[in-house]
Amino acid sequence: MSKKKTDPRGGHTRLYNDISDSPAWRVLDYSAWGLWLAMRRQLKANNNGDIEATLGTLKHFGFTSPSTIAKGLRALQAVGLIAITRQGGIAVGQKVCNLYRFTDESVTPNSKLGLTFSLPTNDWKRFENMAQAEAAIAEAERLVARKSRDEKPP
Repeated sequence: MSKKKTDPRGGHTRLYNDISDSPAWRVLDYSAWGLWLAMRRQLKANNNGDIEATLGTLKHFGFTSPSTIAKGLRALQAVGLIAITRQGGIAVGQKVCNLYRFTDESVTPNSKLGLTFSLPTNDWKRFENMAQAEAAIAEAERLVARKSRDEKPP
């Protein structure tokens, strides 16, 4: 009978070279890199799509500002490294957080969360150069600025 081999040092978080060498990764700032790593730390064998990015979860990793987290999430989504699987919060009038998936991993079905099986989409590979990835982040920031401008009372 063979025993399951476990790493004596415990779990680990992988950052594959094809991601770290990509234009999508290279345009991110250090806080977005840290956010991706902190979120990736939550990834297990079958929970992609059930990854949260709340301040309470991320405080342990040194995040203290909701605006830093929000900016990092926008950048990670804009370059296709993560995608939202459940919209939560004020946007839908619920007391649940947004959930995310990593686009380089498949999603395992989860009926409780409404997740169906999907293969990796690797959305981050669509950028051929850093200028395209930078433009995607800039556009995401412009949309947020426009939305906040439009929502201010007269």
